[in-house]
Amino acid sequence: MLNDTWKRGQGIKASRHQGKYALLFFFLLFLICHLSLAIPTPPQRIISGIPAVTEMLFALGLSDRVVGVTTNCNYPPAALKKERIGGFFLNLEKVTSLKPDLVVMQADAQAKEIERFKEFGLPVYSVTLRSVDVVFAEMLQLGVIAGVPDRATQVVEALKQRLGRVEVRTKDYQPKLFDVLKLWNPKKKQRQALVIVALNPMIVAGENTFINDLLRYAGVLNVASGGRGEYPQYSFEKLVSENPQYLIMPQGLIRQEELASNSRWRSLEAVRQGRICFIQADILSRPGPRVVEAIEQIANFVYPQN
Repeated sequence: MLNDTWKRGQGIKASRHQGKYALLFFFLLFLICHLSLAIPTPPQRIISGIPAVTEMLFALGLSDRVVGVTTNCNYPPAALKKERIGGFFLNLEKVTSLKPDLVVMQADAQAKEIERFKEFGLPVYSVTLRSVDVVFAEMLQLGVIAGVPDRATQVVEALKQRLGRVEVRTKDYQPKLFDVLKLWNPKKKQRQALVIVALNPMIVAGENTFINDLLRYAGVLNVASGGRGEYPQYSFEKLVSENPQYLIMPQGLIRQEELASNSRWRSLEAVRQGRICFIQADILSRPGPRVVEAIEQIANFVYPQN
C-alpha cells in the first residue's frame, strides 16, 4: 500500500495537484508491470483474496463474475452469499476447485501465497493499497483487466467529485502563507487529530499509512506524524503530553461512556469536550471504494458545517 507522506504545513490544494500526477504515474506503472499477465480478457470467474478488492469488484458492477471471496469479505451484503475460499490465508484446493480465470491478492501481505498460486498456474493479479490515490489507480486497472474501463472511470470520477466537495469545505482551514505572521483567524486554523487503532498497548496510526492519507484528504493534521513510524506505540503519558484536539477510533474499541467516566482519559481535552469520532472499523481501515466515506466522516466531525 504505497502512500504519500503528510508534511506539516503542506497545503491540501498543492497535494491535490500532486495527487493527480501520482495517480497517472501509478496507473501507467501498473499497465507496464502487468502487460505480460496471463489473464483472459475479460475474466469471467474472479476470486478476491482481500475484502477491499471484493468491494472494488462489486462497485465496478462485477458481482456476477465473482465466484469466491474470503471469510472477512462482509461488504456489500451480497458478498456474504459468495463461496468462501479461506480467511487471510487462502485455501489453495478450494481456489483451484472454483476454476478461476483471475485471482486478485494483496502484493505485500500475501507475497508467499501469490508465488505459490502462480506455481500452480493460477492467473494472479496483485494489488498495493497504501494510499487513496493508489486505491483509485487499482480500481481503474481492475476495470481495464475486467473489460469495463468506462465503468471504472465513472466510479472513480464520482468518488473524486465527493473528495472535491470535502476540499471545498475544509480549504479555509488549511495552512496559508500568512500563518507565520500569526494573521490567521484562530477559528479557521487547521485542526489536529490522533487515530488510536488499538489499546493495551496503545497503537496509533502514524505517517506512511493509509489512515494518515485519510486524515490528509480530510484536511486534518496527524498528531502522530513526523518520523515516528507507521504504527508507533504510545504511552498514556505521551498521549496526555500531546493532548490532541480530536481522537478518532474504530467502533467497538472502547465506549465513549467509559472514556468520559475515567479520570485519566478525562485529562484529555478531546474527551472533556466530547471530540471523539468513532468510525466503523472496516470503513476506517479498508482501502476500497468506501475510503471517501471515511474521509467524509472525519471531515464532517472535525469541521462540522455551520
